[in-house]
Amino acid sequence: MAIKGSLKEASLTDVLQLLSMGGKTGCLAVTNGSKFGYIYFSDGRITYASLLNRRDRLGDTMVRDGVITEEQIDEALDEQARSRDAGRVGEILKRLGFIDQETLERYVRVQIQEAIYHLFTWNRGSFYFEPGQLPDEEPIQVSMDPESLLLEGARRIDEWSQIENKIPSFDLIFSLDTDRSASLTTLDLTKEQKDLLPYLDGKHSVWGVIEETGLTEFEVGRALYGLISVGLARRSGKQEGDARQSDGPSHVEERRNLGVAFYKTAMFDEALREFKAVLELDPEAIDAEFYLGGVALQRGDLETAATHFRKVLDLGATRPAVFNNLALTIEKLGDPEAALHMLKEGQQRTGGHPKLDLSMAIILLKLGDPAAAATSLEKYRGLVEGEPPPLFYSALALTEAMLGDLDSAVKTAEAAVKKFPASAALVNNAGVICERKGDFERAKQLYEQALGEEFALAQASKNFGDMLYREGAYEEAATAYERALRSDPELGDDVYAKLGNVYYKNRDRSKAVEMWIRALELNPSNEVVRTNLELVKGADGDS
Repeated sequence: MAIKGSLKEASLTDVLQLLSMGGKTGCLAVTNGSKFGYIYFSDGRITYASLLNRRDRLGDTMVRDGVITEEQIDEALDEQARSRDAGRVGEILKRLGFIDQETLERYVRVQIQEAIYHLFTWNRGSFYFEPGQLPDEEPIQVSMDPESLLLEGARRIDEWSQIENKIPSFDLIFSLDTDRSASLTTLDLTKEQKDLLPYLDGKHSVWGVIEETGLTEFEVGRALYGLISVGLARRSGKQEGDARQSDGPSHVEERRNLGVAFYKTAMFDEALREFKAVLELDPEAIDAEFYLGGVALQRGDLETAATHFRKVLDLGATRPAVFNNLALTIEKLGDPEAALHMLKEGQQRTGGHPKLDLSMAIILLKLGDPAAAATSLEKYRGLVEGEPPPLFYSALALTEAMLGDLDSAVKTAEAAVKKFPASAALVNNAGVICERKGDFERAKQLYEQALGEEFALAQASKNFGDMLYREGAYEEAATAYERALRSDPELGDDVYAKLGNVYYKNRDRSKAVEMWIRALELNPSNEVVRTNLELVKGADGDS
């Protein structure tokens, strides 16, 4: 289950302790205005962390430490600029033979620590933990105990509050005090303070100093704080506007990156804000239109989602994800045949993609064609390297069940549940298959497991309620049905019909009638419900 809250109510250190003690796996997203960072966990240990739209300082740190030369980092950056698939700077340096794996991992660990220490200084904003989420890419990962970072983090928080008293904004410009500069030779300056001196020229903002020196925000802030405290540096001006931003392409890219990060962590209001800002700066930004469609789809605004996805296609995009999402939207709008046609069009225009094959299999199952679904799944499996996602196994088990091979279906479903126990949808489908096989006790266990992972999963609540209803546990069934309808009010007429029956058994005729009327609105051909209504109205003397 996702965990979210405000940094005013719970500090980041409290959140880290909670995730560590709970042995959680997933992604913790932290946002503070237009700033965004994330920390990945595996079994309660930190494996990766990064700050969005922040310069990669791994190379700068290595140059500063004498591990590589300026020429070598420039060569790596040139290679990265030539190709979007070149990878991260550290990986390029290793590939070019400038560093070894051990060196890379050591500096990645330092970079991760610095990112987390910086996040500790945020006392405003919000956090959102998405369980089970892993990095899209495969960065170098570590295994760090959060407890080991908390003491240093606490020290830096205290120190940072003092630094902010003298440096309230990184847009400020500082200069060396010429009257005091003669005393430089007699002072025991730190290496960082010596590195700052050439940039205290009345021209560089603090942000500019950070960019020029390659030092972290904390290192520059601490070094400058010391120079100000002894009177060597004094404030001489302020950079107009945000020194790091403009209305040019780099600003558009920053807003886009921020929007994508918000979207991936289900912070849809924030994502909407960023992508709208991107479109204001670049009205033909295809990515922004695509993600706006994604936000609408996630929120259930299907017509708006379809409009955005169609506009992306009109702008000339031929990415498989666009066809896939548009097909999913069309299917949710109640037209699986048209959705299937869209997927086939996507296959033709993109040259084919495994994601389209998997979606095609899902829709073919809904159309009652398990043989064709099996063909699509076989094609998908042949194209995908590594472990397929839970959705593949869920579709495969349902295909086997619909083809009449319940033994294979149960075997596939149970094996998948062992691999992906946190996938609530997969566990729920495994319950459906066990129920069809006649193993009702196991089905009930699986529905409870699915609800334990995702309490708001409507279909799992409905399935669990159906089992309780058949067992005569009507009160418990009603609770499950009510929970299902809170998550999905359009779940189905049978839920409202059975809930109406429970209310009627409990002599709550008004609630029973309300439920039955809603059932008829969803399915006017439900004659059983119509008869119930007529009988109740007749008994009450209604005309």
